[in-house]
Amino acid sequence: MMTSILDVLTNPDQFFEKRMGKDIDLRIPAAIILVVGLVGAASAFIMLQKVIAGLPEEAASFASIGGIVGAFSAIVVAFIQWLLYAGIFYLISSAFSGEGPFKRVLEFVAYGFIPTIVGSLISLVAMIQAFPAIEFSIDNPELLQEMILSNPLIQASSIIGIIFTIWSANIWIFALLHARNLSSKHALLTVGIPIGLFIAYSVYNLIGTLT
Repeated sequence: MMTSILDVLTNPDQFFEKRMGKDIDLRIPAAIILVVGLVGAASAFIMLQKVIAGLPEEAASFASIGGIVGAFSAIVVAFIQWLLYAGIFYLISSAFSGEGPFKRVLEFVAYGFIPTIVGSLISLVAMIQAFPAIEFSIDNPELLQEMILSNPLIQASSIIGIIFTIWSANIWIFALLHARNLSSKHALLTVGIPIGLFIAYSVYNLIGTLT
């Protein structure tokens, strides 16, 4: 298992070439996405604790219920994101006459989220380190978001997140190359168009927090 994960990160071309000779199996991919969701749920929980600390006691209990819903939602969103990415890649690759079942694309795309897990864990650690210095007031809740976005640790983790997204994109290129039988150029375009737009948007937002 660990060897396979390392192959995805270091030699995705060889990894997916080998996987093409095996039956489609969504168990490990689903477990990867579950971990993505759990990390997101942990981030939501930490955010909630900061918010609750600035709320009156009677409001804190309602916020706790909302936090449970938020944590569960983070897991659901992770699976929706998985389906969305696979669907977008499948549709774009269809324009390049891609061949291969959607279920195979779904399987392979999940492996590209592994760098996201690492990046999310780094962001989680940054959040834990940054939050003690961040103040929250019920009279000015917008201040919490402003202080988070302007915190150097959070900004650094955002940059790292962009780097890990590029790493994921590299994995997805080889995933689509094999899952949809694409040329290298078409696989690059299939992944590069949506992920390039996402990275450009992330960089734009990051620059906004730095200026």
